[in-house]
Amino acid sequence: MRRKDQLNHPALLPLWKSLERDWFLQLCAILFILTVGFGLVLWGLQASPLVLVLAVVLVTAGGYLCWGHFRRPTSLERLQDRLYDYPESVVWVYSIVQQHHPFGLQVNQRGIMYFKFSNGDEQSVYLPPDKMKLMSKVLSRALPNTVFGYTQERAAQYEKDPRFVE
Repeated sequence: MRRKDQLNHPALLPLWKSLERDWFLQLCAILFILTVGFGLVLWGLQASPLVLVLAVVLVTAGGYLCWGHFRRPTSLERLQDRLYDYPESVVWVYSIVQQHHPFGLQVNQRGIMYFKFSNGDEQSVYLPPDKMKLMSKVLSRALPNTVFGYTQERAAQYEKDPRFVE
């Protein structure tokens, strides 16, 4: 099976959905800032010039963030470009599961998969913990030159030189 077919495997769907959800939540936060800014503009016209200045700052910041949000490639596009076109740039992939235990009771758990690249960049993705093992298995088939799993030695090697992790 070719690498692109393996990367289109249905088991990787939660990975792509998580990155889409991340982009959408960032957009919602930007739109919230813009909405609050425009609301303060309307209120500031009647209330005080200080509120109006704060509103203009919020609208300007929200507009700048919105412009940048649509201008730069999404994290989904960046990760897919690297996995499809430059698989050799992915040198290390590992995942962890965080469990939250307030007062000794497990409330929830979430998984995080880390992608480490040869230029020192990294990308993390929140995933359902029960799907992570299958995703790691599919990714290990699609990326045969990539090291999977976390150890202290690999972390030290990556800190020393990101291109050589064994």
